Amino acid sequence: MARHAPVSIAPNTPRGTPIKIGSGTVELRDESDGSTTVWVNNVPSSSMRPEMDVLDFEYMRHMAAAVDAWNPVGRWLALHVGAAACSLPRYLAHAYPESGHIAVDIDTTLPELVREWWDLPRAPRLRIRTQDGLAALETRRDDSLDLVVRDAFAGDATPPHLADAEWWRQARRAVRPSGLVVANVGTRPGTILGRDDTRAARAHFSHVVAVAEHAVLKGKRRGNVVLVAGDSIDTGALGRYAASAPLPTGVDAGWNR
Repeated sequence: MARHAPVSIAPNTPRGTPIKIGSGTVELRDESDGSTTVWVNNVPSSSMRPEMDVLDFEYMRHMAAAVDAWNPVGRWLALHVGAAACSLPRYLAHAYPESGHIAVDIDTTLPELVREWWDLPRAPRLRIRTQDGLAALETRRDDSLDLVVRDAFAGDATPPHLADAEWWRQARRAVRPSGLVVANVGTRPGTILGRDDTRAARAHFSHVVAVAEHAVLKGKRRGNVVLVAGDSIDTGALGRYAASAPLPTGVDAGWNR
């Protein structure tokens, strides 16, 4: 018999029923493993579960591995562009108790809903705002962030203004020299999705590597590629993570050159 998500996850929200939000609709669907998937405009956007140390989406595990390889110590601040249900900010806040997180989303309603749905850290550990992802960077002071995570989509692609040279320039300006940018890139075989995005990242950061399943990196299968950009990246640590990942995963420093 399939297990249902515990009542601690959005107990008063009906499942399988679209709810109107600023950018369209959101829907909750319980999974057999006890998690609840958040669907935004009929696209799986986030996963919610009671455990704080588990990430359900593979690409989010790649992002978490990039942060682990970066190995931040002490207090640090992250900006998450594309908040959705704040699955990754919640995970990182638990894994790194001294970290602070700002999550922004263009939707005007979703941030209010996710606060009601599950046990997210409160401000100042996690602040959730309705704001455009480029504007969120533009309003930051120089060298005021340690980590930027970009996980914003319109359908199955990153909005162009969050993946162009200006966005990456602003990210470089706002991130400290020792910091990191981690970006989710959607790909499809036979397209050039992510090419200009990746080249813009390389124009502003000394090192850019891609983490994804081998078939996705080779353009043979649709999926998500995680770009890791910084002036210093521990590719050895990322390689060890990839070697032990549940699915065949690669780390490619030359992807989309």
